[in-house]
Amino acid sequence: MQASIITYWGYATVVFWTILLVPSLLMMIRKRITRCLPATEIPEMWPLISVIVPAKDEAETIELTLNSLLASDYPRLEIIAVNDRSTDETGEIMERVAQAAREQDRVNMQIVHITDLPADWLGKSHAMHQAAKQATGELLLFTDGDIIFDPKAISEATRIFLHQKLDHLCLLPQLARGGLLEMAFITFFGFLLTGGMFLWLVPTRWHFAYIGIGAFNLVRTEVYQQVGGHAAIKLDVLDDIKLGKLIKNYYYRQDFYLGIEQLKVRWQPSAWGVITGVEKNSFASFHYSVLWVSLATLVFLLFFIAPFIVLFLYPLSQTIGFLITVGLLHLCYATIAVLFSSGLRVTPLLFFSSLALAFAIWRSAYITLKNGGVRWRDTIYPLDVLKKNLY
Repeated sequence: MQASIITYWGYATVVFWTILLVPSLLMMIRKRITRCLPATEIPEMWPLISVIVPAKDEAETIELTLNSLLASDYPRLEIIAVNDRSTDETGEIMERVAQAAREQDRVNMQIVHITDLPADWLGKSHAMHQAAKQATGELLLFTDGDIIFDPKAISEATRIFLHQKLDHLCLLPQLARGGLLEMAFITFFGFLLTGGMFLWLVPTRWHFAYIGIGAFNLVRTEVYQQVGGHAAIKLDVLDDIKLGKLIKNYYYRQDFYLGIEQLKVRWQPSAWGVITGVEKNSFASFHYSVLWVSLATLVFLLFFIAPFIVLFLYPLSQTIGFLITVGLLHLCYATIAVLFSSGLRVTPLLFFSSLALAFAIWRSAYITLKNGGVRWRDTIYPLDVLKKNLY
């Protein structure tokens, strides 16, 4: 009886991960922008796009980001950079870049300086909301202050957006190379994203499958306004993902592509930076519920950790399913590593990376509960307020 339970459990893990990972991975492999550009003529009239770049204390990266946008080959672009209460030189750098753009008669660029944050808003959402009110574009592109754009990125994405008649388009960026552990941890984060968001269902009308990417959220201005924009999610920590959920819940057309040749970002500066970098949003992903984190941990132990351990406790004849699972997990992890330019070098670190991210999630829960809320960029948001305003 014991042997049969182990055997069935092993095969159940194979089915579990096959359903969770394989369809999404196959979708990602075929959805690189350069392979999917429509074989149509360039639009005679490109829509005006308002690129919104919120930044707080990002003096190290904001100039590169803005200059990469100014180098875009997209013919109708306006850039609205938002200095959100920065205490470093972010605002001065924005003004300098904007002045240089005006002198060279390049892209129309506006700088918005925010000095106060309303009590009922998260800082980043408020910054994007303020910029969106000033935008005049037919499309809005929300991005972050540390993204490097290829000159063709916006035009290629817009061609797909128009050809498919989308309302919302996300691009997944390439991860700039860092240390081995840093890349391994980030790759596992991508592994969780792939398995947890049912990416292959995002283009369908099933509203439980949605996506939002802070690096590149391109949305029709009319749609953004009709769903309530960031005002509808103004106290939700997961602003980028929840914007996608908001749009999908209204049954607008949504899709995603790999923009690894169009966008580049170094998500965190170190391996420990990855752990601390998810402090704000990991617990939020589970609706600030210890019960949900505990259930997720149980699933993690039964379907991810167990296959690695059971292989050493029982004969091979009883653990074929677990062996297949371990092989499948490594194959999927390696595929994600290649897709996002982490490299195959991270593959042996799959198990260690999983433990590190599990620790990061529980650390996020502990810190949030201990502090009675989320502390982010020198602002504390009370937990009871965040829970009431979850979307």
